[in-house]
Amino acid sequence: MTLKHETAFRDEVSPIMEGCFAIARNDVYHYNLVCLCAGPIRLYKETFMIRIIILFAAMNLVLASCQGKHPETKAAQNPAVTRDSLHYAKRFAIRHEKEYTILEIYGNKENRSVTSTFILYPDKKPVYSIDAYYVKIPVKRVASMSSVYSLMLMALGEANSIAAIDNVEYYTDAFIQKQVSDGKVLELSKGPQIEVEKTLALKPDLLLTFGMGDPAADLDKKLLQAQVPVAISLDHLEETPLARAEWIKFYACFFDKQRMADSIFSAGEKKYKELKALVANETRKPTVLTEIKYGDTWYVPAGMSYMANLIADAGGDYFWKDDHKTGSTPLSFETVYAKAKDCDVWINTYNLNSKKELLAFDTRYGLFNAYKKDRVYNNNKVQNAKGYSNYWETAMLQPEAVLADLIAILYPERLPNHVFTYYKKLE
Repeated sequence: MTLKHETAFRDEVSPIMEGCFAIARNDVYHYNLVCLCAGPIRLYKETFMIRIIILFAAMNLVLASCQGKHPETKAAQNPAVTRDSLHYAKRFAIRHEKEYTILEIYGNKENRSVTSTFILYPDKKPVYSIDAYYVKIPVKRVASMSSVYSLMLMALGEANSIAAIDNVEYYTDAFIQKQVSDGKVLELSKGPQIEVEKTLALKPDLLLTFGMGDPAADLDKKLLQAQVPVAISLDHLEETPLARAEWIKFYACFFDKQRMADSIFSAGEKKYKELKALVANETRKPTVLTEIKYGDTWYVPAGMSYMANLIADAGGDYFWKDDHKTGSTPLSFETVYAKAKDCDVWINTYNLNSKKELLAFDTRYGLFNAYKKDRVYNNNKVQNAKGYSNYWETAMLQPEAVLADLIAILYPERLPNHVFTYYKKLE
């Protein structure tokens, strides 16, 4: 059994992997010049006070000069710079200069340090930083390495800008399937790695992919050396549904369609908040179990994860809500059963389509209360021929649709005429 390509990486990314990526990061913008002079200053402590004064005067001149070139200081002092307001997303920021846009990515989970910077310019390439990644906009040919990004671009009216994808087997969208079939869209990642030579031959205006926030660590060095314009998305590290949905504003910057993205996001946000309010005052909350074992390990979403927050917004009582971590927590079957055997509802059972298939994996699944009460649901109502669900394509863009499905599962009386978008009951 294999997990969904990037979604396993997205929702179950381990802290160890994040640490490995963090080792490779170079945060040049926060380099402290004072450290260079700390040693000499101590040597001239009292005997040479005049030299200290001269030294600090020189340091002030150096710092002032560097600040004139420092991107963050420049932005802070320049009244022409404006910053887009992001209400939920925490992993990126958008700043606008007069002649270009600055996208900053925060890949460090522990703080807000910038791990990569992307400069988007429509005309003349600006001088910003040798460590920034430059992309001329609007882009016309995009290599989209996730179905999530592709559907985001399509929502922005940029379907014809998609020149390549990762693997069509992960798509349920008929337009993308036909584009690939007709040879108008290439596949660049049929295997576990991106096909570098094929990507270089394509010469995309933008390679849109995911990682941990630093292209130097996330991408093949040949792609970087060839100066393929690249952008790293960290939507998978966001911890709430609306935070992930707000990343449409990130993608929109590459097409100069920020207003359209704001409109799309605001409409979904409004509906999401209305649905959340519908069950906010429920006192008898159904208990919720998620996932199934993978091998001998049951990876349950941690209490501050995307899925835990989604369940809470839907009015569910999640068993691991007090596990104050993000990502997922590996547990044994016995541990999960001891805690959640009396669950009211069970959701997200990999790619299974029936209770019979569930028991075929492990007969002990039949011991859970939700199984006995016929309240097992999976988010694969719509699938392609390979068994991949449209949930992995559009759910991030439509969190209100996911929330509505979950509310209808947990409180069917609240949405009596609901037509499910992603979920179905396992029969």
